[in-house]
Amino acid sequence: MNGEWAQLIALVAHGNYFLTHPEISKMDLSANSTFQYVNEVTFVRYKSTLDPKGVKVAGNVADWLDILRERKVTRLWNIGFSWDRSDMAEHIAVAFASGVPIAIQVDLPEGYELWYPLWKTGGKPQKPWFVEYRGLVFSYSHAANQMSMEDVKVRLHNAIITTEQFSRRLEVNLDGWADTFTSALTLLNSENPIAPYHPDMLPNTGFSLEARQILCAAARAYVFGGMGSWNDLGFTQPEVQKEYQEISKTLYMAVKMSILMASNSFQQ
Repeated sequence: MNGEWAQLIALVAHGNYFLTHPEISKMDLSANSTFQYVNEVTFVRYKSTLDPKGVKVAGNVADWLDILRERKVTRLWNIGFSWDRSDMAEHIAVAFASGVPIAIQVDLPEGYELWYPLWKTGGKPQKPWFVEYRGLVFSYSHAANQMSMEDVKVRLHNAIITTEQFSRRLEVNLDGWADTFTSALTLLNSENPIAPYHPDMLPNTGFSLEARQILCAAARAYVFGGMGSWNDLGFTQPEVQKEYQEISKTLYMAVKMSILMASNSFQQ
């Protein structure tokens, strides 16, 4: 699971829970697993994309969420932008820090803000990351229309099982990867799904069983990264290589869609 996206999911999911439960005085996510390697997190608002230096509004998650509550924010959304680069496929770009544009959308009474994460290294080995969320104002929403969890689940299932079957073919011989996809399918139907990475992305309540199944399965099927990942494979037979590339793109898009839809399905 991509650590940057996992943290954004945790912020959106727990943030929505905080905003809809006024009895909670403070929401501190410093102990959440998505922050375990983070040295510092800040929230900085910018006037425009040309603004060289923004204004810091919060130096931790709890203070940022307090500000959102004071501004009467009604909802947070996980935003995954469409990919339009022709030089590199999106499922390859995710191997790099801040390689794929994602953001948190904040719904305000008078409009919207997008908070883009920027990850930079430089801290101690145990906590090397400095994360800055950069806020920009927009007059329109970037949130995608929500799909039914049933439809999302079917699409994710089909993509995972196709990849699993491809992995088990004799000329492919990737039984280890196939087992990963089998375990993802198991999570997709589990009565108690627990994500193998960052199991605390979602709060204990506010999400349906189907949403939790989908997010956990998507986290398991998120095999895209750098060296040693699914992206690092290659095949000598041109037809197998082409099929691998097509299957990888389809799987990634299904996983991306599942992450977005499941994490945005919070219900009070």
